[in-house]
Amino acid sequence: MEKLFLVDATSILFRAFYAVRELSTSKGKPTNAIFGALKITEKLIKTYDPKYLAFVFDLGAPTFRHEAFKEYKANRKEIPKELVEQIEPAKEIIRAMGIPLIEKAGFEADDIIAFLAKKGKGENYEVIIVTSDKDLYQLVEDGVSIINPKKEDLILDADGVKEVFGVEPKFVADVLALWGDPSDNIPGVPGIGEKGAKEIVLKYGHLDDILQNIEKIEKKSYREGLAANIEQAKFSKELATIRSDVPVEIGIDQLGIKEKDTEKLNSLCREYEFFSIIEETKKESPQVEAAVFDQAARERLRSAEHVGFCYDRDEMFLSDGDKAYIVKNETMKEDELFSLRLASAGFKEIFMELGLPDGWISKYCDLDLAAYLISPETANPLETLSREHLSANISENLLIRSSQFAKLAPFVLGRLKELEMDGLFAKIEMPLSMILAKIESEGIFVDAPYFKELSEEMEKRIGEIEAEAHGIAGTTFNIASPKQVGEILFDKLNLPVVKKTAKTKSYSTDNEVLEQIAPLHPIVPLILEHRGLSKLKGTYTDAIPAQIDESTGRVHSRFNQMVTATGRLSSSEPNLQNIPVRGEWGPRIRHGFMAEEGHLLVGADYSQIELRILAHLCGDAVLADVFRRGEDIHTRTASQVFDVSPMFVTQEMRRQSKAINFGLIYGKGPFGLSQELGITQKEAKEFIERYFGSFPKVKGYLDATRQEALENGETKTILGRRRFFPNIKTVPKPQQEALLRQAVNAVIQGSAADLIKKAMIDVDAALPEGARLVLQVHDELIVEAREDVAEKAGAVLKEKMENALTLSVPLTVSLSIGKRWDELK
Repeated sequence: MEKLFLVDATSILFRAFYAVRELSTSKGKPTNAIFGALKITEKLIKTYDPKYLAFVFDLGAPTFRHEAFKEYKANRKEIPKELVEQIEPAKEIIRAMGIPLIEKAGFEADDIIAFLAKKGKGENYEVIIVTSDKDLYQLVEDGVSIINPKKEDLILDADGVKEVFGVEPKFVADVLALWGDPSDNIPGVPGIGEKGAKEIVLKYGHLDDILQNIEKIEKKSYREGLAANIEQAKFSKELATIRSDVPVEIGIDQLGIKEKDTEKLNSLCREYEFFSIIEETKKESPQVEAAVFDQAARERLRSAEHVGFCYDRDEMFLSDGDKAYIVKNETMKEDELFSLRLASAGFKEIFMELGLPDGWISKYCDLDLAAYLISPETANPLETLSREHLSANISENLLIRSSQFAKLAPFVLGRLKELEMDGLFAKIEMPLSMILAKIESEGIFVDAPYFKELSEEMEKRIGEIEAEAHGIAGTTFNIASPKQVGEILFDKLNLPVVKKTAKTKSYSTDNEVLEQIAPLHPIVPLILEHRGLSKLKGTYTDAIPAQIDESTGRVHSRFNQMVTATGRLSSSEPNLQNIPVRGEWGPRIRHGFMAEEGHLLVGADYSQIELRILAHLCGDAVLADVFRRGEDIHTRTASQVFDVSPMFVTQEMRRQSKAINFGLIYGKGPFGLSQELGITQKEAKEFIERYFGSFPKVKGYLDATRQEALENGETKTILGRRRFFPNIKTVPKPQQEALLRQAVNAVIQGSAADLIKKAMIDVDAALPEGARLVLQVHDELIVEAREDVAEKAGAVLKEKMENALTLSVPLTVSLSIGKRWDELK
């Protein structure tokens, strides 16, 4: 028996619009509803390979139900403009995919689906309706079932509908007659909700039978409500009942999937940047044949504006965009190669493999880095730009890829110039890639025996914690199991349940919950300590010795330029930026990193850099004066907020003021601040108001930054790094507030990232012989230097870091020298 799939397209688009967030093209066109609906379609086709499939749409025009009841669907909110914009493009793409599309003025999609389902069943098709709308449950019968994408593609037959909805399909309209349907403004019977409606229907059956048994209904409010609203109940059932007598002249054989209009589909998918759907793009990359590499080829490459470059172990692939060459590695010396205007992806890795081309870095174009600046939150921005400009994916064939790189370079650099980030790219990101290559190659020395001893000590303490926790609980349990921990805390010890997990509805024992209940029982701090210590042991003391390069005795962490949207560097394999500074174990882990024999570590750390950047950006004279005088910003803030002399500021006042200072940078409001400080939202609001009263220009700057993000969909750092928020005007209010917090943080944290990167470039160029950068940890740079040049290296660090950018407030760097990392203060 052939299957006929009928998709309730309107309901699928609505669901996708609210399920998929923050999706738009690089030019800001919303695409979330289209994308979500197409993903459901792709899955449907892949799973069932249907021959007969139709998408059924509402037209939005009044139907016979509106004529019968002018208030029908009157309480529905206006369809969001961003969803309306996507309906016609979705239809265009569906048509281009060869899928029949059906709509009829005066009738809803539900009625058209009912008509097609009845016709399909009558012609011996197995009918499957794809919808998340409960109204369509009434159509289910032998030969007609429903796939509900909202419930993980659950297929519902009549028994399934009863299990999910509570009554058989034939009684769905009767339930809606009593319950009503708020989404469609079907009135139902006042006082009889969903639960009551289903109870009555299960006992008495269809509405006509219920009306004959009104006096037998036990609950007085149900009985009296129904008796007073008999006609309204009948009318509600009429509105809720789906009709199948739709005058649609179409045969089921006309609903077969047709051949795709590939050219149209590809054009639309490129326009809306649905590149995963364009299977044909992989075939669109033009074939490139290798030209003869001779003296004329050398001259051609030397004069080329951009030379696409790829390499493997034995060969290099070079192209000026018109011709491409395969060159044996030994045929071209490094000086000749590096003198070309190379365009490639991932220059840091190229430098680590082939060497460091001093003096030529300004000629190169790292396409990955450029694409990252253009679209910092896109998963693979270079692929997106390649599809946009070349209508093709980046090829796996290195010869073709080199040709693509040569063609992409002027396009990508042109886009950077349009965005006014060409200077940031050429003067910061490109030079930094070479410095990071050196840092990764150098690595940092590790005391392996020390880590082994520390790991054993941690293991011993973990065992002690477990034994102590078992003793307090009076039973053994797996302290690493959230489920067992929940049972101990909430079933056995009867501690208050804070929340349950969204998916399994079991007790939540995440750290936020445990921290709330920690004061209530001594076992909770032990569980928290066990978690923290186990994580540190697994992440660092166990893992780092395995990552030591045996030939150097060092670990060579990766420093990633293209991970964070704010521009901050991140570290991985191992992550050396997340080792705690405070507490018992963090400093002891840092103790295991050291300078090699005859060398010292020199550390330089910016003091309160993000607050200084805030002072510079907002121009607040009072805040700037704090930094110019060299005062402690948190004490001065406390003095201003609490209206006391600095000498009378308590540690608690300073702690609260510190939370306000940093909370504003990260966009915290009264709720977030109250959570952090353990005070009421009213008190937190008063703190913030007093803060803004003390530093009036701060609020003006923060408001202006939020307004810029709302109006322009972007923010810019001191050096012009952009962060894009294309959908910020249209997303729901809570999500918009989260994006506005990100916008404020993007400027301040992004400017701090620009500053430290500029400082790294300046420091690297000025370090004395025998000194080299080995670590960057957010606002801190660490140099390994020979003992005889350590002080000179420290002077370079301090001078270059404090003068990396000219701000309206002084930049202050604290300097320290030691043999091991933890000795740097």
